[in-house]
Amino acid sequence: MLTGFFNVLRSEWTKLRTTKSFWWTTGLIVFVSVGFAALTGWTATGDSMATLLLLPDSVVAGLYLIGFLVVIVQSVMMYTTEFRFGYQQQTFLATPRRWVVMVAKWLLYTVISMLIVFLTALLSFYVAKLFASEISSSTLEVWHNDRALAIMWKYPVTAALLVTFSSGVAMLLRQTAGSITLLLMWQLALEDLLAFIPNIGEYVAKYGPFTNLRAFITDYAAADPGWSPAMGGVYFAVWALVLFIAGIVQIQRRDA
Repeated sequence: MLTGFFNVLRSEWTKLRTTKSFWWTTGLIVFVSVGFAALTGWTATGDSMATLLLLPDSVVAGLYLIGFLVVIVQSVMMYTTEFRFGYQQQTFLATPRRWVVMVAKWLLYTVISMLIVFLTALLSFYVAKLFASEISSSTLEVWHNDRALAIMWKYPVTAALLVTFSSGVAMLLRQTAGSITLLLMWQLALEDLLAFIPNIGEYVAKYGPFTNLRAFITDYAAADPGWSPAMGGVYFAVWALVLFIAGIVQIQRRDA
């Protein structure tokens, strides 16, 4: 059983590393994130209070705003690409237990995305320090700054949560454009817009999964759902797990 799983895992890694879009989109995560960090460092001249402090959240803003969106896109394509080009039948013939394939895809990209996000965040900190003035650079001690340390574990955990959530949606819809559109709209606008609707808006603002995920990342809850921002991450994880399990059930039941 274990040997078979590792064989599937190796097969999925071969698919992934031979896909050009994976390398291009990964490069986009690093380029945008590090580029934004360099710009943030360059503007930290130390000439005034506004340009003195090199804040960890500002340094990794590119990763927060763009990098996580790319993680969502990559997560979806891990599943939907096979259905788009019609070679899922060969995959399921080779591995009749479809859930094994789905879990292998999830595990592979979860580990990869966490590693990419951690290294990109770390690189962003040091690039920002490199471009900042000496006095501003000294305000960010990467390994002695509580917020920087929090980012270095919260951001990879967020990547893992987004992979799980996005994987569930991708398995349910089995269509690249539809899955990505739904997820991006949900993260960027849907909950914020629904929050303005009378009666239900209050509950959306408190209990929306992405609203709680943002609270977990930033350690700030815009609306109090009755638990801490850290528990917001747990709440999002429950959503992600339910969607992931529902996706696997759907894959098991539907025709290849």
